[in-house]
Amino acid sequence: MLMLNCPSCGAEVSFRSKASVFAVCTFCRSSLVRQDMNLEDIGKMSELQDDMTPLQIGTTGEFEGERFEIIGRVKIGYDEGFWNEWYAMFGDDEPWWLAEAQGFYAICMECKSRWIPAREKVKPGLTVNLEPQGKFQVVDMKEVRCLFSEGELPLYATKGRQSLSVDLSGDKDQMGTIEYSDDTIRAFCGVYQDFDDYKFRNLRSIDGW
Repeated sequence: MLMLNCPSCGAEVSFRSKASVFAVCTFCRSSLVRQDMNLEDIGKMSELQDDMTPLQIGTTGEFEGERFEIIGRVKIGYDEGFWNEWYAMFGDDEPWWLAEAQGFYAICMECKSRWIPAREKVKPGLTVNLEPQGKFQVVDMKEVRCLFSEGELPLYATKGRQSLSVDLSGDKDQMGTIEYSDDTIRAFCGVYQDFDDYKFRNLRSIDGW
C-alpha cells in the first residue's frame, strides 16, 4: 500500500492498487492525480446524493471462488438516469469493475482486443469481435458523464468527464462495453451474476431494508 498526503488538507490518501492513478480525499473531497510519489489537486468532488445502493467502499465479495474488495466508485449519468461502476481489487492486483445498473450486476475487466471498431463505425446491431473473449453485438449507445467518484481509481474520473458508452451483449450471460473518450478507447468484457452469488460482506445499511 502506498500512502501519500493530500496537497489540499494534508490528510493521508492510500493507494492499494498499483493500477490506481486517481483518488478522492475522504476529508476535503479534493480530486487527486497521482504522479509517482506526488499528488496533484485538480478540483473538488461534490457530495454524493443518496442512490440507495447496498454496495460501498470496503464491501467484499467473491467471483469464481476468488475474493475481491471494492476500493473505488464512478457514478455515471446519462439523459435517462445513472449507474455505478465499482472498482474491485482481486489478489492479482488487476483492475476489475463491478457494474451495478437497475438491479443487475456484472463483473468485468479491460479487454486488450485489437479489433475495437472506430467510434464513427459503431451502431446498434453491429457485431464486434473482441478476441479472445468472442463476438458481441452492440445493443445500446449513449453519451454519458461522470457525476461522482470516490476512493481510488485507475482512470481520471473527474466530475463532468464525458464519453460515449457502448453496451455489448454476448452469448449466455456475457456482456461487454466500449468507452470512447477524448483521450482513450477502452473495451471491457465480463459476465452477469446474481447478487447472492457474489456472497457480499460489509454491505451498506439502508433504512427500511
